[in-house]
Amino acid sequence: MTSDSYLNKTPATQARGYDQVIDFFNNIGLSREASMYVKMFRNIVPWQFTVVLISAESLKRSSRTVALDLSYLCGLGLYPVIVLDNFQAAVGNLVKPLEDLPVKKSTQGGLIRKLTLTNNRLVNAVSASGGRATSIYNEIFSLKTPVPKEPDFDFRLLVDYIDLAPIKSTVRNQHIPVISPLVMDSSGRMAVISAEKVSKALCKRITPQKFIVINEQGGILDRNGNLVQNIILSTDYQSLLDSNMLDDSARQQLEASVRLLREVPNLTLQFASAGNLLYELFTVKGQGTYIRAGHEIRQADSFDKLDTDALRELIEDGFGKKLVEDYFEEEPLQVFYERNYHGVVVVKPLEGDIYYLDKFVVGRKWQGEGMGAPLWRELTKHYSKIIWRASPSNAINRWYQEQAEGFQRTQQWDVYWIGLSPSEVGKLIDRVKNIRRTVV
Repeated sequence: MTSDSYLNKTPATQARGYDQVIDFFNNIGLSREASMYVKMFRNIVPWQFTVVLISAESLKRSSRTVALDLSYLCGLGLYPVIVLDNFQAAVGNLVKPLEDLPVKKSTQGGLIRKLTLTNNRLVNAVSASGGRATSIYNEIFSLKTPVPKEPDFDFRLLVDYIDLAPIKSTVRNQHIPVISPLVMDSSGRMAVISAEKVSKALCKRITPQKFIVINEQGGILDRNGNLVQNIILSTDYQSLLDSNMLDDSARQQLEASVRLLREVPNLTLQFASAGNLLYELFTVKGQGTYIRAGHEIRQADSFDKLDTDALRELIEDGFGKKLVEDYFEEEPLQVFYERNYHGVVVVKPLEGDIYYLDKFVVGRKWQGEGMGAPLWRELTKHYSKIIWRASPSNAINRWYQEQAEGFQRTQQWDVYWIGLSPSEVGKLIDRVKNIRRTVV
């Protein structure tokens, strides 16, 4: 594909590209997840799509694979911010140091040359594969940026000095920005700094949808070499440490993840191999290690105790419809909500010890990011007899079927329940399906 032909891509061409993603994942039974992410990515600011840190090992061994996937993303109109490893990964970082790379003998000048050549090679490989990419060296930092002297400096030192203009301009021109971790001091001398710290500073500034670390291990491995696939820090961190299943290197990677997610708590951090980048982007948990800080679920027994403006925005975003004006005038029995109003469950009384699940909503940006599970756990921990309904076109009906003990399809609604006897269901179906609509 020539440069001119890419610049002439139309929205219809990009739409066909999205369809190709759905078809690809449909072949392996993951089309629903891919469709959800395609819709999500269409609605975010382009340069907030994702930040990808590519390890030195992957740059050395799998640059062609990376280039092909980046070219494919270009064809979809998606432009991840790429940060290249500086070949001197230190112990205790997200990226594991490599024994077979000469990380101790390279001078600053040698590292700068190596980074420049690597950046050029990747950009040229993306171009040769039909995509478009642009090298960014020290342009994202000003001359006033302090040059860190120690490898373990706090990444927050860089946050306020990042100039996002080169990144935004590159993405607006439909190129993938490929960043080398270089900074120029006030005397005009170039220095190599931590690629991981640059990536983390970018995540703090632009709050991307995802932060993906590409390495040849494909994730965090336990002592037996098995992949640790899913880590929610609020519930899994301490048990992982206590289990003694992680060696020192894996523990250090996990602790580095904790430090990052403490600063950017809404971020999704994913470790993956070069060949699985698309899986990480277009499926819920990918094929590597998926890490989130976890969600703090709170409770309220009245709408007066909540930020109803934020709650209205969440419900309308999740459903893609308007909430009726008087919705908050009828008090709930219980509300479970994520503290930042990324998800909510509204429970109302129905009959005796049977309760009506009036709303189960996750904001579109957070769908597929593990938000639904903790909300559902809180709901079922407090209520054993629940009935609810959903439109037949609701995107999560398959998930509802997995959670429910039974369901019945009516002309207007799919009705689900947990803990109800057949006689209880029989007398409540009509009542539930005739409850007034509150999102229209």
